[in-house]
Amino acid sequence: MTQAQKRIFLINYLLYERGETAAVPKDEYSQKRLLRSLFNIRMPKEISEDFLRIQDEYLKEETSRKGITDIADARY
Repeated sequence: MTQAQKRIFLINYLLYERGETAAVPKDEYSQKRLLRSLFNIRMPKEISEDFLRIQDEYLKEETSRKGITDIADARY
């Protein structure tokens, strides 16, 4: 599953869980904004293992692409 497919799966899952229907935006930026919003407004409760696995894979890849800044590299 590609990163885009994971993102769309997560969006659709969270929308379905809320009992909502919405058109998933076509562009990556809007999809990421929608997904972040859905993550932020979701109340803590049980969720499927598939969702957790795909969410973990998706977020790890996003972190990898973004990179992590080491404090030693920061300039003061």
